[in-house]
Amino acid sequence: MKSLKWILASLLAVALLSAVTSVRADDAKPKPYPLDTCLVCDMKLDGMEKPYVFAYKGQEIKVCDKSEKADFDKDPDKYMKKLADAAAKKK
Repeated sequence: MKSLKWILASLLAVALLSAVTSVRADDAKPKPYPLDTCLVCDMKLDGMEKPYVFAYKGQEIKVCDKSEKADFDKDPDKYMKKLADAAAKKK
């Protein structure tokens, strides 16, 4: 009986330890979005009520609304390249 309690306690400790120490890259704070325009349609974001904000591979992304997020999801590499080019140009 003691060995069963020891095994259960060990399993619980391992499960808790792995849950606490496993930090996915997606959980880290994303890099701030460097542009003041929508990544998909290039409209100014400051005149909008509230842009749709999400993170993709550690980068914060801002678009006008959820439908543009769907456009982003169709070809994320295209938009990530667009973001990198625009950010480099802005510097």
